[in-house]
Amino acid sequence: MADPYLPALADFAFTDDEQAVIDVALATVKPWDWEPKGNTLTTFKAVKTRIRDIHMQRHNHRCCYCRRDLHGAGHFMIDREHVLPKSLEPYRQLAFEMWNLGTSCKRCNMEYKGDKDDFVIVKGDPAALQDGANYRLIHPNFDRYKDHISRSAVEDDDVVVVTFTKVPGSAKAEYTYDYFNLAGLERQIQDQSQGAFVVELPSEGGLEVRRLAESLGQ
Repeated sequence: MADPYLPALADFAFTDDEQAVIDVALATVKPWDWEPKGNTLTTFKAVKTRIRDIHMQRHNHRCCYCRRDLHGAGHFMIDREHVLPKSLEPYRQLAFEMWNLGTSCKRCNMEYKGDKDDFVIVKGDPAALQDGANYRLIHPNFDRYKDHISRSAVEDDDVVVVTFTKVPGSAKAEYTYDYFNLAGLERQIQDQSQGAFVVELPSEGGLEVRRLAESLGQ
């Protein structure tokens, strides 16, 4: 399966020291939440930082599920996301598998996805778990997001319009749109801007926002 993003995961490798620490972590009850000491802790933190950084780069600093901009956001806004939840025993040993990792916003991960795996079609087949066709949602590493959904945003100061457009015929688009309540994000952002559309906006950006809003029936 071709990797839809860059840097390619096939080109990524942990150092020998990092892999040694990961191996020790995987022998614990909660590998990802393991709390080592001293130099081991430093290496363990470096592993998690590298994981976050490469997945942020692959998705252009956006949430892998809703495309919210995460550029410059701190750890209170960004989650290192385990597609197959690390808390479920069948997936515990996948805690550091790069194909099972991504970066998401807190909303998508904690409010909607959480520890569920109901989006997986065949759960007991290791090979199937590395096949994008086995996932009902848009997989952060196996599927190219824009092949299923495109997110458009126009902003001018306090006026913001965000829309999600599903690719016709994409079952993954329909599922992801509903699973993460992307319609709720559209309404939330547009509702916040309702009063602003009647205000004179002298800038070209403001005029463009107004034209877009009118085309959307706002």
